[in-house]
Amino acid sequence: MKSVFYTALATSVLLTTAAQAQSDLLTVYGRANISLQFSESDETATDLKSNSSRFGVKGEAKLENDLIAIYQAEFGVDFTDESKEQNITARNQYVGLKGHFGQVRLGRMDTAHKFSQGKVDLFNNYNADIKRLFSGEIRANDSITYISPSYNQFSLGVTYLTQEENDAAERDSAGLSTALMYGDKNLKKSSLYSALALDNDVKGEDRVRFVVQKSLGQFTLGAMAQRQKNNNSGESATGYLLNAAYQSGEFKYKVQHQLINGDRERSTSSIGVDYKLGSATKAFAWLSYDDHYENNDIVIQDRRTTVAFGLEHKF
Repeated sequence: MKSVFYTALATSVLLTTAAQAQSDLLTVYGRANISLQFSESDETATDLKSNSSRFGVKGEAKLENDLIAIYQAEFGVDFTDESKEQNITARNQYVGLKGHFGQVRLGRMDTAHKFSQGKVDLFNNYNADIKRLFSGEIRANDSITYISPSYNQFSLGVTYLTQEENDAAERDSAGLSTALMYGDKNLKKSSLYSALALDNDVKGEDRVRFVVQKSLGQFTLGAMAQRQKNNNSGESATGYLLNAAYQSGEFKYKVQHQLINGDRERSTSSIGVDYKLGSATKAFAWLSYDDHYENNDIVIQDRRTTVAFGLEHKF
């Protein structure tokens, strides 16, 4: 595994040099996000967390017949805890084509259901990430994704998960994830973003998700509703999310509440603030209260309060 790390490091250095001369063909990017966290349940714990820090390369090249080749190879990096096998992990990695028809990607990538959330999750990658309560935040192996061009601000995303012959549990099940999206998820080209996503037998579950986010000047309001059903056990659950953000100069104030009703009701409430230090750097602080505490999907504690202070830099 050490050889993999050193190879990735050397490759990153070489690609950075190449990217200076071929920005369209190759772009090196990344994000380092680290927080100091204080958690209190039965006991008090202090820890440094690397919050989905990553680096990657991506690019595109013009081909004949108005086609463009596209690719991405992204890796997660743990800046704080793991120094061996888990230090570098695979994220979105694909190759594809795009043109007037839209784009097709083949490889490992977020499903249509996952990317339909847009930017509605104000605490993405932290303790209050929606994946802590809602299923379907899947980066699928052996998948094919189609994303249509935008027509009157509407676009369609479809992900087909192939039957994995090397995985006995998945051999007899191919899943389909679809999403119909409206507007700009970054709320720059439009003041409204919304999406309706459906999963059919994706990792053993059916899901329906509706997302809406609206910009109102300095305020941004968001909401999400989801219905999910486990096809093996027959258990189902319904969840909701509501949030708001307010931008004031370099400060961004955030509040979010989410809950889900299944075999038991679980909820998470969070408040936070970001302070922009530069175009690519911010400091942040947040507080989250969970009425549950999960470890590997097993509820081991009913309540947990976490406070975090951190720094993020993008490159």
